[in-house]
Amino acid sequence: MSPAPPSTSTSPSTSRSQPLTVERIVDAAYRIVQRDGLGALSMRKLGAALDVDAMAVYHHVANKQALLALVTARAMSEATPPPEPSTPWRARIEQWALGYWDVVVSHRDLTLAGLADQTIAAGGMASTETLSAAVSDSGLPADLVEPTTYLIVDAVHGSALGAAAADREHADRESLRAAFADGLGVLLDGIASRTPQGTSDTTGG
Repeated sequence: MSPAPPSTSTSPSTSRSQPLTVERIVDAAYRIVQRDGLGALSMRKLGAALDVDAMAVYHHVANKQALLALVTARAMSEATPPPEPSTPWRARIEQWALGYWDVVVSHRDLTLAGLADQTIAAGGMASTETLSAAVSDSGLPADLVEPTTYLIVDAVHGSALGAAAADREHADRESLRAAFADGLGVLLDGIASRTPQGTSDTTGG
């Protein structure tokens, strides 16, 4: 008799054989949020997905707020990756704002949690610094960089949260995204008009 072929199914021992790390925890939490929504994420469900006791998660992540900050950072890093250094400031702002728009629409509850809790919101700070650097590179006076950065963030929130809350078909959301992009263009024209060059950027820096 020939030996039976090896099983391809994943057994509990397979999961337990992998060391528990912050990366594995965030991966599992992000999958739950993407698939079932933020409301479905609990430490017990996360532990079950990782095949560990829920308390084991706390050895790597202090609390649920800290976990949600890491999930926020993961979502932001996927949608707003660092641009090429040679990318013009205007294109960098457009890429960031439209990428963040997509995050907010896809993760409305996570965004609202961040707006209500600065610990969670801290997960997005590294990405926001990318936006701030692009605003700074526009040539705006230094004292206008921070308020302009947060104006752009708030514009994304206003548009994307509205799109996420509405019961709309995909095509409708695409039209809302396009409308936001048009409005963003007007805002960027305003930024360009306040720079020493007084023009929109076409060369970068």
